[in-house]
Amino acid sequence: MSLKLLSALAASLLLLGGCVQNDTPDYTPPERGDPAFLKGKNTRADQLYMNADSPAGGRDFRNVYIAQANLSKIQIIQPEGAKADDKWKVDDIESGILQKSIHTEFATALSYESAFNIVDSRDKAEIIVHTTVVAIHPNATRAEIAAGSKTGGAITASMSLVNASTGDVMVRSVDTKSSDNIWAFNQVSNDDPAINLIFRSWGNSLRRGILHLQGRSSDPLAQPIKLKEQQ
Repeated sequence: MSLKLLSALAASLLLLGGCVQNDTPDYTPPERGDPAFLKGKNTRADQLYMNADSPAGGRDFRNVYIAQANLSKIQIIQPEGAKADDKWKVDDIESGILQKSIHTEFATALSYESAFNIVDSRDKAEIIVHTTVVAIHPNATRAEIAAGSKTGGAITASMSLVNASTGDVMVRSVDTKSSDNIWAFNQVSNDDPAINLIFRSWGNSLRRGILHLQGRSSDPLAQPIKLKEQQ
């Protein structure tokens, strides 16, 4: 694979939002340390890994399947010195609302201007989007919010583009995005639109990124980044 195409592939998830530095969640991307994957440097995402053997034919992929998000690994990264807060745990009803939010926002973003076709089964797909919600980082405790503190915080997610025919991960990005209302995740029974805004932003970034990967877009924000072999 040419260096030019490698750079384009790496840039595919470069647009996944600017990262914010919170306490690091206990999560290790499977590609870390794997010599089959190149690691992106100078990216806007916290971590980016790209399969050096991703087929060039991927530029022709149009059919995308959005897999159910993995919500089983969510960690709550409390403010320094705060006790654990079990009320953040996502129950079955809240999980369903989150799944709907992620799927709806990703599907709407990816299908914008007919960029991609959202299919309803893996068998029809060429690209599968996998999402794991890794951690939620509230900036304030429940007591501080009740006393009038701001509701900001951040969320960490792992997103990967998988070749549907082989099951191989082509690109993975792990990114932390801030929100003025992270507490929407503590109120998902109300289907708070603040949740939608977070995934809408990532969905739009995925769309722009894949278009860049496929050479169907020239985004001035996609600055060249470096790729290095992992030891």
